[in-house]
Amino acid sequence: MSADVARSRPLFPARPVRRTSPALRTARDLLVWFVQMGLVYWAIVLVAVVAVPFVVDRFGEVGVSIVWFARQSGVWFPFSVLIGVAATYPAVHVASGMTRRAYVRGALLAAVVLGTAFALVMTLLLEAERAWYGAMGWGWRLQDGWFAPDEGFGTVLLAYVATFVVANLSGMLVGTVYGAAGGWWGTLSLPLTVGPVFVVIALVDAGTRWLPFDDLLGAARAAQLAPLAVAVVAAVLAVALAVAFHLIAVRRPVAPRRG
Repeated sequence: MSADVARSRPLFPARPVRRTSPALRTARDLLVWFVQMGLVYWAIVLVAVVAVPFVVDRFGEVGVSIVWFARQSGVWFPFSVLIGVAATYPAVHVASGMTRRAYVRGALLAAVVLGTAFALVMTLLLEAERAWYGAMGWGWRLQDGWFAPDEGFGTVLLAYVATFVVANLSGMLVGTVYGAAGGWWGTLSLPLTVGPVFVVIALVDAGTRWLPFDDLLGAARAAQLAPLAVAVVAAVLAVALAVAFHLIAVRRPVAPRRG
């Protein structure tokens, strides 16, 4: 008996299958799909960042960061793509047998991870550009923004994370409203769905001059509080966008796919 049992046991027992949660699977699928376009985007950015300074140096004087201008594409490129994702992907998701709640959680996670990853790459590229300009003997400064050219890595990363994450969540909400309520309501609600993006961009670009802290605490103290103000405002806006996206997406009617 014992010999038969021993022979029936596999030499290398199979490990129990670990099932990924539907939300994590959704986030993974969305991120893997976006990586393909992201690689093309970053290749274009890298070519522009390297080529433009040489062209400027040929005809003039290099003195302004090119990466800092590229932040606008880092805002609006994922934003526009995520509008399409939010408008069309739920039908595919539900047709695959998964729930709306899994889609909402996975999409929110993917939007935050994507924004953070874009922010990290953009910050590293900005720091590399600053070192490269110094080695070439070129001047380096930012056209605008609330951090000085010698600001640390963490502050620059915070500015990008705040901007990109809010923009991504906004794109998801815009696409969801269009898909759920149609073109008229989707367009009329744009001040509410896209407005948070412009708030964060204005906060990052305009410095502390428009903040009430400038008058209450003085310019020096207000400048110290600028990163905190950006973080708090961006967090509040991100939560508001995520809640609105959740409330609309889980109740959104999804037409069955045909064909």
